[in-house]
Parts: sequence; structure tokens; C-alpha cells
Amino acid sequence: MLRTLHSIPALIIALLLVVVAGAGVALSIFPAFEHAGAATGAVDVATLAARVDARLDGAETIMRRPSGVIVAYHLAGQAQRASVVDPATGEALADWQPPRAHRWLRDLHRTLLLRNDGARIAVGIAAACLVLVVVSGLFLLARRMGGWRHFAGRMRGDVLQRAHDETARIVFAGLLLTALTGVAMSLATFGLLPEGGDSEPFGMHASGADRIELERMPALRSVDVAQLKQLKLADRDDPTDVIEIETAGGTGVVDPATGTWLWWQAADGWQRFHATVAMLHTGEGAWWLGLLLGLSSLTVPVLAATGFLLWLRRRRSLPRLVGNAPLRDADTLLLVGSEGNTTWGFAIALHDALVRAGLRVHTAPMNDLRAWGARTRRLLVLTATYGDGAAPASASRFLTRLGRMAPAAALEFAVLGFGDRQFPRFCGHAYAVHEALVAHGLHALAAPATVDRQSEPEFLQWCAWLARTLDRALDVRYRALLPPTTTLQVVSREDYGIDAQTRTSVLRLAPVREHGRRARLPRFETGDLLGVVPPGGVAPRYYSCVSAAADGRVEICVRRQPGGACSPWLADLQPGATLRAFFRAHEAFRLRAGSAPVVLVGAGTGIGPLVGFIRHNVAGRPMHLYFGARSKDDGFLYGDELQQLVADGRLRTLTTAFSRAIPRAYVQDRLLADAARLRELVVRGACVMVCGGRAMAEGVARAWEQILAGSGLSLPRLRAQGRYVEDVY
Repeated sequence: MLRTLHSIPALIIALLLVVVAGAGVALSIFPAFEHAGAATGAVDVATLAARVDARLDGAETIMRRPSGVIVAYHLAGQAQRASVVDPATGEALADWQPPRAHRWLRDLHRTLLLRNDGARIAVGIAAACLVLVVVSGLFLLARRMGGWRHFAGRMRGDVLQRAHDETARIVFAGLLLTALTGVAMSLATFGLLPEGGDSEPFGMHASGADRIELERMPALRSVDVAQLKQLKLADRDDPTDVIEIETAGGTGVVDPATGTWLWWQAADGWQRFHATVAMLHTGEGAWWLGLLLGLSSLTVPVLAATGFLLWLRRRRSLPRLVGNAPLRDADTLLLVGSEGNTTWGFAIALHDALVRAGLRVHTAPMNDLRAWGARTRRLLVLTATYGDGAAPASASRFLTRLGRMAPAAALEFAVLGFGDRQFPRFCGHAYAVHEALVAHGLHALAAPATVDRQSEPEFLQWCAWLARTLDRALDVRYRALLPPTTTLQVVSREDYGIDAQTRTSVLRLAPVREHGRRARLPRFETGDLLGVVPPGGVAPRYYSCVSAAADGRVEICVRRQPGGACSPWLADLQPGATLRAFFRAHEAFRLRAGSAPVVLVGAGTGIGPLVGFIRHNVAGRPMHLYFGARSKDDGFLYGDELQQLVADGRLRTLTTAFSRAIPRAYVQDRLLADAARLRELVVRGACVMVCGGRAMAEGVARAWEQILAGSGLSLPRLRAQGRYVEDVY
């Protein structure tokens, strides 16, 4: 529901908002320019009026613009003239008239240059839609971040998603203020909000006696020019005419003969409200706020473009199901919870396999659940987790709807969760769904299973378990949607290890000139992933990049896995051989900016991206590497280079752990031995990066829990702050 409330209004009014916001950005500059040219100096209204009246013949009205500029309307011959005056002398400094560009932009902003009520209504509706878009987007962003307490945390996602989210997080307050005040001004324009203030008494006249000098009038002397909006002087030829004044505090009438108030009405709540709204929306009277709101509005085209591209990407990845049985006829109900539709790729593969196995399957989003099918015997749930344990978009109402349904004790079920172990509540929504189904009386076939970062092997392992449980042969043909690939050629290789069957190779690859175009690499960073589909394979295998595109080559570490689908073929490639591959951004494993120390922990091929980070550390940021290998002579990747990196200062310390040496040791042992030093580094702001196998990463995490004990910090807190990141395989 939230995503619908966010996307649909935004799509409808995107172009209108870009036009109105663009005009608003330009208008926000004028108050600052006008303020810069305003004369300064404290003076009361009586003194100002006397000075202007003495210097300008036929002075009729004095206005103080919100910027502080004083404008006097007076006669010049037979024509009326408007002049900017110096409040210190009353002299005219220059003619004044609103800039033509300002009038044009104002009409564009308010009425789209049409100057009719229909256009004003359209702009008002656009402002109301912007309120809805900003508020719904704010809640979506909080949910994506894992809750309000993580709202200021590190953004995750690809470049497009982060560009949209990061921009929105920075400017949401400015956009919301602009939209709310715009709605209020539109309502006031059509009389839907009270104007406030009583009418001025009709027919009020002066006493007719001789007038005193303006500077002696006590009523005018009591008003500071900073409070003035407009002062209308009494007609010289009409002895009964009065002086009318409008200030920020109210409206009044002064008798020119006595200089005292004939009538005064303080501004009421509605008048103050409208004045505040106008100031907040236009920046007139608060030029610095106008510039800030203008900068916020400047991002509207960025948010509109990135939002549209994200919506289009979701639309293109919507599932296309073949043989989807009606719910009333289905024996198997497959429900899918997805945020960006990636989980649907796995769901479609499972759906097709179940259908080929002879089952009647109804597959649908989790939010579509409203009743159990009459013939349904089993429920399968594939759900992602949004942020830190929240429900994804297509499952946001599932638990509520489940609670309203009748129990189904005869139904058996299984849950498979998709998530990212970087989050403390890994697959939290899958566990919540499992517990809710058990509480609802359904029979669990097994505990919830999980898939980390869309791992195909973990998914296929669960499918194999399901096939055994159902006593059916399931031919699961998962095919990942691959981005465009690049042809790379092996230019060099370096082998490590005693056993040729389990050796590790460092491959260095270069782009190949294709179709007459210059050989070039796509943009990628150290720590990003190189996706390789082996001959005859359908799913890519991912390898962490040691290098970055700026290095002009691709460098990866490959450990031959006996019986592996990709590594044996890749590890056998010799210089001159080519392969096709693509790059996938790995935003969660990027080196944080800044100068804080970095603790790098890796084992085996996990050393790859860590070496890349160290190579690029030309600024000499404190980096401390803990590296685990089998022995100094077997699997000690980059051994000579690491010593050189220590010598030139790019690596501050190198600590090794060899599991086949005597005595044997693992990286977690070395970490615990340095607990005091590491605790101090983290307390001072250091970040930790871990890369390697899952067993190693789990042992390292346990070691860090011991290291942080009593420090006031915890592993979940460091993860939430983006100061403890892992690349685990």
C-alpha cells in the first residue's frame, strides 16, 4: 500500500512537479538578491515617514518589502512613481519595479502561465500529491533502512537506488515544508481557509484639526520599521483623511492631528498563520530559508527521474507465470514476498518445476492471500526481507490478513527466506511468517530455510529437500537474468598451492576490442563482483574484484573446487584465453571514506579485495591486515607484495595465521591475541572488513563479540553503522 501511495501520485504529477519546482527554484533566488541590496539601520516609522515626505514630493505610500527594501510611491510631475529609498535619509536611490523575469516565473509557478482557476487548482493538487509522495516515501525509506532508529545509517542498494534514497533523505524536510505551505496557500486562494481579522471600521475620519509633524506622532514612533508592511499617508488636500498602517503585529488608523490611534487591531491567529506560511514558502523575509528550500526543490527532477527508472525496472521484472492454476483448483499454494522482484525469479523456477512434476500450483504475491483454496494441501512461502527484518512490499499486509482467516490445521507449509547476512535480523520476515503460520495451526514441514544474497546453490539445496519431502522429482531450472557482458582476455596468471587440484590462481584480465570499438572496461570498484557463466552453465558464479576500473585491468582470485561448476574451467585458463563476464556492484563491501583506521580480516581467496584496498591506500590511512592461509608455502597469496606494502606504508601491520603450521592458528586466534589494541582502534572509530568463507566469518564474528565486550559497542551496532562489513561466500 505504501509503495502504491508513493509511486502512483508521483508518476501522475511528475512532469507538473518538475515545472513548478523549477520555477520555485528560480524564484527562491530573488529574496536573497533583494536582501543584499537593502539598506540597513534601525529607525521608527515616524522618522522614516518624515524623511520620505521631506525628500519626495507627493509621497503617498511607503512599503517595506520582506527583504527589508523600502519602496515609496510618490508623484513625479503628473505620473506616479515607485522609488527605492534610503531609510537613513529618505532619498530615492533608484526606480523600483518587480523584475519581468520574476513576474513570469511567479505566473509559471502559480498558474502555469494560464492565469485561471483551473491552473491554480492543478498546482494545488500537485502540492497535495507532493505531500503524499514525501510522507509515503519517508516511511518507505525508514522501512528500507530497518526502522526509524537506523534512518541515518548507511544506505544500501545499487547506484540508482542509493541516488534516489540518499537524495530523498537529505531533502525530505525541505520538500515537505514546501509542499505543506503550498497546499495552505492554495486553500487560502480559494477561500477554504479563513483570512482572519475583522474589517476596518467604515467611514473613519480624522478630527480635522491642524496636523502635527510626522516625526512627532506617538503612534508611528511606537512602530519599528522592521515591523512595517505598508504606510498610507493622509491626503494633504483632505483634512478628514487618516493615516493607515499595516504591520506584522496588526493594522491601525492614526489621526494626523494628534498622532494617536483612532483604531488598532492586533493580528489574529489566522493572519499570523498566513504570514508565516507565505514567508516559509517564498523565503521573503527569510532569504536564507528560501535558498535552502530552493536547493531542496532543485532535487525534484533527480528524484522524479530516478524514481521513474526504479518503477520501470520493477515493472520490467514482473513475473510471467505459465500454468498458474486458479486457487480453487490448486493443491499447492506458492506465495511470494518480494521488494524489487528478484525473489520472483526463484519463485518462477520453483513454480515451473512443480507444474512439470504434475502438481496444480497457484502462485501469487503474499498480499493476495484472502482465503485457503478448497483443495489446497500445502503452502510454500518464498519471501525476502526488507531492510532489517521488515516485510517486503508484496508481503506488507500478509500477517494482518492471515490473522483474519480461519485456521487451517490440515495444511502443511514450508518457508524459504531470502536476505543479506549483513543485516543483524537476517531473513527476519521469513522467521516471523513461519511463527505466524505455526500459531495459526498449520503444520511446519521444517524450520525456515534461508538464502543469502540470492545464492543459487542454497536455493537448489532447498529445492532438493522439497523434492524429497514431496516424493516428487523436481526439475528446477533457475536462470538468472544477466546484464550485458564484456569480453575479457587473460593476460597473466599466478598460481599458489602445492596440490594442483586445489591450487589458487590469481588471474589478470584485460578488455578486448570488439566491433571496431576501443577496448574499455565498464565502471567498477575494488570489492565489486565479476560474474562469470561457465560453458554450458546457466547461472553466474561471482568473484570479488581485486582491482578497480581505473587500474585498466580486472584481477580476481580463483580457488579450484574439485567438481565445481566454474572454478576448474576458470582456473585452467591460460594467457590469451578469453571469457565473457559482467560486473555487479557490491555496495555493501566498499571501503568507507575518511581517515579512520581499517582492520582487514581475510582467509584464502578472501585476501583479494583486501589487497586491492591496500594498494589504493596512497594516503597512508592506517590499515591492519589479519590473513589466514594453510601455510607460508601453500596458499599464502600476495606474500611478497604484502611485505612491500608494509615497507612503503600503505599497510601498517600484517598479522598471519597458518592452519597447517605448528602450532596451527586461525585468524580469529590472532584477533583475540590483539584484543586490547583492536578494541582501542574500534572505540576510536575504526571499521572492520571481513572477506572469506562462511565458517571463517562466523568464527571471526564470535571473536569480535569477545573483543568488544565491555567497550560499550557491539557487533550489531557496528553493522548498523556500516563499520563492520562482510563479503562471505
